[in-house]
Amino acid sequence: MAEERPHPNPLPEGEGTDGEPSGAARAAIAEEMVLNAAVAFAGQVVNGAQQAAEKTGESAPDALRELIVRQFWLETATLCLRRLGESYGASQQDDAQTGNADLLADGARRADEARAAVEALGDLGLDLLDRMLDG
Repeated sequence: MAEERPHPNPLPEGEGTDGEPSGAARAAIAEEMVLNAAVAFAGQVVNGAQQAAEKTGESAPDALRELIVRQFWLETATLCLRRLGESYGASQQDDAQTGNADLLADGARRADEARAAVEALGDLGLDLLDRMLDG
């Protein structure tokens, strides 16, 4: 018989006084919905970038086609991280977010650091592309 394992991310227990989920449970449900939507969106973005890169590199040799696909992923990730950092930065200016300013500033800083790292990988990819095309 299969052993039952607890869900790795169980919802917080407890109900409100009217039989509705507690505030913590509603927050966990909302978080899960946002994460699911983000994963679905990211999957679409990556698939779109891959399809565009493959179409662009249809007549290219395999190694060059793979490099083009990677470059599309890197450029897509760079753009997403730039927008994420801008979003965190803009949210810092929102009066309703005053209590979260330190977390938003941290998010903006981390998004910018990640963008810079991904951008550096993109530069490396362009160097590889130059070498492949020259040689």
